Amino acid sequence: MSKKAELVGSHFPTIYLTVISLLQGLALSIIVPNFITYLEIVENPWSHVEVLPMVLMLVIIFIVWHHYAIGIFFLRWFPNIIDTIIPFVISIGQFYLMSFLKIETAISDIDVVSWTIGFAIFVMIGSATYFAAFLRIDADLFTNLMSKANAIIHRDSTKKYFLMAGFSVLFQGTFALLISLLHKESWLVISLFLLLSHLIIFEYILIRFVKPHFVKALDEFEEEGN
Repeated sequence: MSKKAELVGSHFPTIYLTVISLLQGLALSIIVPNFITYLEIVENPWSHVEVLPMVLMLVIIFIVWHHYAIGIFFLRWFPNIIDTIIPFVISIGQFYLMSFLKIETAISDIDVVSWTIGFAIFVMIGSATYFAAFLRIDADLFTNLMSKANAIIHRDSTKKYFLMAGFSVLFQGTFALLISLLHKESWLVISLFLLLSHLIIFEYILIRFVKPHFVKALDEFEEEGN
């Protein structure tokens, strides 16, 4: 059993998830009251384009936290300053986006045009987190859970998963940039559909192709130990 794997396995989940969980909780504490205010003061709130950025922010917060939660099981590498910078960059981007959605007295308080530009940039930058996972996952750090051969298989399948997810997010950011350039903010409903599709499709891929081998490798390693 690798001492490196034991060390990273003991501390990686805490390092990886704790900071992002706190920051996503803070983001929720900002967007939810603002969304409630929007629903209270706007007549027919679901009929306006301004509702789309609100819903998209909720989906973004969920996806960020969900993929970090997945990461504590399926990803491992030696943490460095990048693992501190990325959560803060993500959260700063989220807080910046939410600054355009603050509503106090009227729907005109919401700046959908500026939000859409920021959203496009945020999502394109966000794709880098998937590519980082693709590049950094280390098979050797799973050898306290499974054989080296199974660790390599897991690494390769997980790399494919995060590479595809990265390109999916990059495409969505590019599409959002097109929305901004064409001033078609009503098309944000397509962005919402794309983000939800991303979540569902990659959850299916994870459950169907990545998780089964991971669980099987754990079982085989446990049987060998007994």
